[in-house]
Amino acid sequence: MSTHDKPYILVVDDEPAIRQLIQDILQDEGYHVTTAKDGNTARAHLAERLPQLVLLDIWMPDIDGISLLREFKQQEPHLAVVMMSGHGTIETAVEATRLGASDFIEKPLSTAKLLRGVETALANQLKLASTKQHQVQEPVGKSPETTLLRKQAQRVAKHAMPILLIGEGGTGKRCFAHYLHSLGSYAEGKFIELSADSFPTDSLKLSSLAENNCLYLNDVSKLDEKAQKLLLHLLENGKLNYCQLIFASQHNLEENVTNGLFHEALLYKINSISLHIPELVDHIEDIPELIHHFVDQYTSENQLPYRHFTVAAQNRLRNYPWPGNVIELRNIIQRLLVLGEGDDIDEADIEQALTPSKEDQKTSNSINYELPLREAREQFERIYLLYKLQQTTGNVGKAAKLAGMERTHLYRKLRSLDIDTKQT
Repeated sequence: MSTHDKPYILVVDDEPAIRQLIQDILQDEGYHVTTAKDGNTARAHLAERLPQLVLLDIWMPDIDGISLLREFKQQEPHLAVVMMSGHGTIETAVEATRLGASDFIEKPLSTAKLLRGVETALANQLKLASTKQHQVQEPVGKSPETTLLRKQAQRVAKHAMPILLIGEGGTGKRCFAHYLHSLGSYAEGKFIELSADSFPTDSLKLSSLAENNCLYLNDVSKLDEKAQKLLLHLLENGKLNYCQLIFASQHNLEENVTNGLFHEALLYKINSISLHIPELVDHIEDIPELIHHFVDQYTSENQLPYRHFTVAAQNRLRNYPWPGNVIELRNIIQRLLVLGEGDDIDEADIEQALTPSKEDQKTSNSINYELPLREAREQFERIYLLYKLQQTTGNVGKAAKLAGMERTHLYRKLRSLDIDTKQT
């Protein structure tokens, strides 16, 4: 058996002794192991060769494991990742699971605990790969809006033109992009997701990354000037002809062009075909079916206990405004499955899940009255805006509406208060 035939595992941990210990244990079991001391080294290894499994420490000096997990899953959605930590909390474990981690192993590591986690993750990965190989997940729902989207996807997916998905944060643009990829001419290729933060600055790297694959650029409006020029150059010169291109934006790009934030020529290039992804409140009749879908998904893929949502519970969810759209619904369902008790989830459980805890309210209303007025005002503004962002699951546009502010003004205010919208 060659080295490349063996399961390949990447171990990411900043402690040399732990890296060496894990490597020795896994190599004794016949695994091929590479180690990385930090996030940058891990990125380089991942770019060189895709592992079957990543063992990822949470607390590291350059970038935390949760952020790295999010980045890795954006690039390779089906990558198996097991998180490791000696200082983990339930909240951290839930967040890691939500982002796609296969398991969460607490330190100190024992040989049995490590091997059990690795074997389970690899077995689940094989099972998941086999079930998804020929499976196409259509957008869930029978509403007129969802039905129309499916029909539009089936018509446009195989066209060799960029597709622009427009919709608020949390509406499911990424899931819909996956659906388009499954229907497109490059369905056999990889689904590669890029964001403004992970966008390559090298034209050769970007074009080679995209070739014969599906390239999904999440929130294209956040690309800086240099990235926009590079993308426009490649599109104009036909360097991205041999791939499927899908772009997404939750902002009005025409407005960004008017404000000098987005190149008009680039907008024309990526806007050949545009599809609008509706907010959840515009197709609430799909909520019962979405509930069943997420419950089935979490019980089968994440081994969470099955719990039945009563009709009253489903009706309460139908009558909630959903500022965070489908993603918020999914997170609520996951929370109820993890923390719920009994076989049924009723209306009272829903109310509890939708209402901030007293502790959260206490924290959000906590202001130091001993501060000078200017500093106290900044503290209040920070607390107030964080609350609005939490209400909208990080959606700046909706938060601006709730706060009665212009979006550009809110962006400036968030920067001045050092608030990272990705962490809200």
